Amino acid sequence: MSSHPFEFMRLPFGLLIALDSRMFHFWIQPIHFLLRILHLLSMAVFFGMVLMLQGGIWNRKAHIPLRPVTELVLPWLHWSFAVCMVTGVLLFFYDPVHVGSRGYFTPKLLLMAIAMTLGWFGHRRTLKPTLLSGVPASRESRVTAMLSMVLWAGVVICSCLNTEGVPKVFLR
Repeated sequence: MSSHPFEFMRLPFGLLIALDSRMFHFWIQPIHFLLRILHLLSMAVFFGMVLMLQGGIWNRKAHIPLRPVTELVLPWLHWSFAVCMVTGVLLFFYDPVHVGSRGYFTPKLLLMAIAMTLGWFGHRRTLKPTLLSGVPASRESRVTAMLSMVLWAGVVICSCLNTEGVPKVFLR
């Protein structure tokens, strides 16, 4: 019996084993470090853009027009998201048993799915009109922006906890 709080959410090992391909592993192995670097850089750019744009919506004291910033940042946001997702999928299939059995992998996927769903609806309905028009942010757009920032921060936190968990025994 495991004491991990998200044990009930783990992906079945049979599924992870079925997804494992030694041929794909050998094909990716020479460039694995490059994929990981690209994944981390694109994730950092994406998360930074999310914080910048949605923080601008959420901050009531911001007195700068968001349209010029949005027009500059939005293509970077979309491209960095695409690169991050593609490299993330490749890194998962590189070693699905190891990656998929991490304790915070499934919560990370769940938070990503919720954040992408919110982004799909919220981006079109509230965020993009607020960012591209000169009107002040509505309450709905501020709530959407804050929720999106919290969800994407949760994804990053789960990624960090997958790499290095909370210490079980503190050093004295």
